Amino acid sequence: MSVPFPLKGLDHVVLLVDDMEKATVFYTDVIGCTVDNDLLQYGMRQLRAGAHLIDIVDISSEQGAWARPATAGGRNVDHVALALGPTDPEAVRAHLAAHDVEIIEEGDRVGAEGDTLSFYIRDPAGNQVELSFPGPLASPAT
Repeated sequence: MSVPFPLKGLDHVVLLVDDMEKATVFYTDVIGCTVDNDLLQYGMRQLRAGAHLIDIVDISSEQGAWARPATAGGRNVDHVALALGPTDPEAVRAHLAAHDVEIIEEGDRVGAEGDTLSFYIRDPAGNQVELSFPGPLASPAT
């Protein structure tokens, strides 16, 4: 079975930090990113890195607690987001099901190309991968 979508590349990575301001200064002043968006309800800041994003989540904040690892120092990367080319979400859903890959979460998100539909899945090792559709796309009716 062939893959029913073109893979464009990485959309964003989500890094866990414990000091939003220090991390912001590092990524802007040292690396050269610019602040693209703040998603305060998630304790998250999106930093523009060329055509892509580096999302930083302050796990020391109440809003960022959702990303806090169960064990301190247990992980740093929350997930990797892959940008898909134009494709039908239902074809992707069927493709994943045919490979016994469960969609663990889906919904509208803000990615490097704006608002988009995303499917979250896990690889065999348990790493979370986000499949980010080209935006803007509305979620299918549930």
